[in-house]
Order: sequence, then C-alpha cells, then structure tokens
Amino acid sequence: MEPTFRILPVLENKKLGPYNKITMKDVQIYAHAECGNFVMIGLQGFDPYLSRPFSFLEGNRTSFSILLKVKGRGTELLSKVKKGDKLKVLGPLGKIFCPPKEGILIAGGIGIAPVYYQSRWMKGGVLFYGAKRKKDLILTREFKDKGFTVRTITEEDGGLVTDLLKEYTDELDGKQIFVCGTKGMIKSIKGILNKEQIEKAYVYVEERMGCGLGGCKSCAVKTFEGYKLVCTEGPIFPLKEVKFD
Repeated sequence: MEPTFRILPVLENKKLGPYNKITMKDVQIYAHAECGNFVMIGLQGFDPYLSRPFSFLEGNRTSFSILLKVKGRGTELLSKVKKGDKLKVLGPLGKIFCPPKEGILIAGGIGIAPVYYQSRWMKGGVLFYGAKRKKDLILTREFKDKGFTVRTITEEDGGLVTDLLKEYTDELDGKQIFVCGTKGMIKSIKGILNKEQIEKAYVYVEERMGCGLGGCKSCAVKTFEGYKLVCTEGPIFPLKEVKFD
C-alpha cells in the first residue's frame, strides 16, 4: 500500500512503564501495515513543524498504538495529548520483511517496541531485554504468552543486555537475530557475536527523520555499500552492513 496521510483522533494516552502508549482510531493505515513498517506522527499546526517516526506497537481493525519516549520538545508535546485530540499520521512507511517463525530478539529500552510488533508474526523464540530499572521492563508477560523465553537484565542490578548475551552466546547459533537499541549497544553486540551469528543478524536503525519518504535525506545511515536511507531502505538492515564509526 502507498503511504497515506490521515488526521486521526487519540483514543487513549496511558503510561506504560517509563513510556506513553498512545492509541489512535484508524481503519486503514494499520490494516495495510506489515512487519518493518512504521509511521510518522505529529501535532496539528506548525509548532513543532516536523513529525516524528514511531514503530507500530500493536493494533487491530479499528485502532493502533505506538510507544513514545520523551526525548525532546516534540515528543514531550506528543506525550501530553488527550483523548479526542487529533494527530497527523503518515504511513505505513518503510521496507517490509518476512521474519522467521522463531528467532532471537534483543532489545534495549524503548527498542522493545519494534521487536514486540515483529513478534506478531512469530510463534516463539528468545527475548533478551535490558532496561535501566526493573520497573522499566514492560510487555514481558505478553512475550511469554506469545511463546517466547524472556531473559531480562537491568542497570539497576548492575548489568547490561550484552552481559546476558555473553552468558547465552551458544543459544544464538543457527538462529536469525534481530536487535533494536542504542548505537552503542548495537556496536557492542556486534563485537560479541561470532562471524556466523553476524551473518544471521539484523538491526533496527533509528535516525532522525524529516519526511519519512526519502526526500529530505536526513535519515541517511552509513553502510559498507554507501549511504542508505532508513525511511525507504530500512528501518531494518543486516547487522554486517551497517557501519558504526
């Protein structure tokens, strides 16, 4: 489906751990969304002018939700929307892909959102999930209900998700691996995986975006094949392809 622009009403804005789960009424965009798709969301008006990119979190035939972390003025204003407010939404965007029925998901912080959306197409696997505090860990029960083994760790307890991977490295052999988190986390994971594991690993790349359609080029990411746009050629790339220098 070609991306469409819609003005959608907010059905709910509630706290989910340290994040905001915002649900919008929708009967078209999410119905045509597939794994790998995302949306651009903004406030009506011109302040702030640019929309922000968000992964789908979940949805149904009448609504969909995104997970928001306040990072700046734009996301702070979005975090304050109320039921009945209307948002500008463009989507579905991005390059779709077909995930395996089972695999390894690795998430840090709000990186849990796209891998949770991906799990919609999976029957199980293992989730490695790191956060700052225990109360920041979300959706773990839902992952277990989907058939995933869930392994968590927090900075509060003195550990990082990379520490979990070092402990269970052999478990990754022969499996497709999907990672979403900070660039530092992804770079560290790339240093932990062996050559065979890297060949089967993919990463969700997060970059600032202005349009989501490839026009502004603001989301260009450096790869070993040259620069690529996250909005049209991603957001997911083979881990071996992305450069983190």
